[in-house]
Amino acid sequence: MDPKTELLLYIASRRQHLVEKVLPALEAGKLVIMDRFIDSSVAYQGFGRGLDIDAIDWLNHFATDGLKPDLTLYFDIEVEEGLARIAANSDREVNRLDLEGLDLHKKVRQGYLSLLEKEGNRIVKIDASLPLEQVVEITKAVLFDRMGLAK
Repeated sequence: MDPKTELLLYIASRRQHLVEKVLPALEAGKLVIMDRFIDSSVAYQGFGRGLDIDAIDWLNHFATDGLKPDLTLYFDIEVEEGLARIAANSDREVNRLDLEGLDLHKKVRQGYLSLLEKEGNRIVKIDASLPLEQVVEITKAVLFDRMGLAK
């Protein structure tokens, strides 16, 4: 699949998910947690595939009516370690992007790190190379802090 087609399919899917699930949940006062949103398009299709970041930003804005997450958790890990974990996890279904070369994954990681610099307060980097228990505790602490909840 060519990069522009991939981008447009993800944007269309994102719009459908937003309209059918996210907006009704937000209107009902619910907390919404997602595993991918607008930052993924910038990282994967922008940095990873080399598409124009401004065009991706425009498409994301168009598809979401400008809605952005209040908080994005970016679980950072060296690419080689992340791919080794994927390969070792036989319970996890491998997807098309998992099978891409090391170069793409390094570009995607750089994309997320670039977004972190650009959108600092909205994106929190969590060191995913730490033991799982520590990653969970750090994640909970960030969420409790951002939501104004006591531990």
